[in-house]
Amino acid sequence: MGANNSRRVTSFLCAVAVLSAWASSSNSELHFPNNVYGPFQTSYATANASAPGSPAEAERVARELIRTNRLLATVEPKVNRSGNDKAKDDLASAVARQVEARQAMDGNLFARAMRLTLESRAFGKSAATKVGPLEDDPDAVGRALEQTDDALARAREFIEAAPPKAKISYDALEAQQKAARDLHREKKTRRAYAETRRVRDGVLQLLREAANLPVSEATARKALKRAEHATGRADEDLGASPTAEARRLEREAKMQLQKARVAHARRNYRETLLYAKLVERNLERAIGAQRLAISRNE
Repeated sequence: MGANNSRRVTSFLCAVAVLSAWASSSNSELHFPNNVYGPFQTSYATANASAPGSPAEAERVARELIRTNRLLATVEPKVNRSGNDKAKDDLASAVARQVEARQAMDGNLFARAMRLTLESRAFGKSAATKVGPLEDDPDAVGRALEQTDDALARAREFIEAAPPKAKISYDALEAQQKAARDLHREKKTRRAYAETRRVRDGVLQLLREAANLPVSEATARKALKRAEHATGRADEDLGASPTAEARRLEREAKMQLQKARVAHARRNYRETLLYAKLVERNLERAIGAQRLAISRNE
């Protein structure tokens, strides 16, 4: 019984870690360090607390790779438009390290992948510093809003079993996020960014308060069906000629889907939820890798 509780807490903390990363990154995305290793040493040391090779570690590193991909996708057009040679050099260094990070992830070298993607992100932020703050860029704020939408969607799975008070708080956060989107449409990008950051902080607090709530069978079943749906449409999303990396990530997602099904059959609903999320993360990485390869060939 104690072991089951331990696994439940560990799985839940993975979800909290997702939103903690989003929340803790908001300020660093606004104030970029001069030292490319800047604030990431502490983050990296904390990130290595889980057992090597565990699903939680794979989830965490995959999450960091996605965060870096999003940052680079936001920064690249701004840097290219700017004509700033120093910013372009930083961006080139960022892309090179991210490529190495993905290769390390492919080889299950999670510590190396984490180090390289954090270095890549720091170079990306250094490039962004040279061309202006992200909160003034409508595209960057739009991506931040999308990330908050994702945070709300993932938190909903845990809030379903929460007391009415938590659900009321969740509904208020959704309304606040709608207001942030309205500000963005009105081109009030700074206010929109600040508002969506507050929403992410609120989601994180809700998850902390819900730490001891069980994952219901219905929640696990929905997550599993969503993972199955994402897997089913992956072939269409990846196109007729996926890269080797995209194919490998898709295969890994299918393995995680099988683990989710086994966990669900055993009525381990927290592990079902965890593995289902890994499926979606790996497919998102596969699609991101495919799109990056296509953009480089154009």
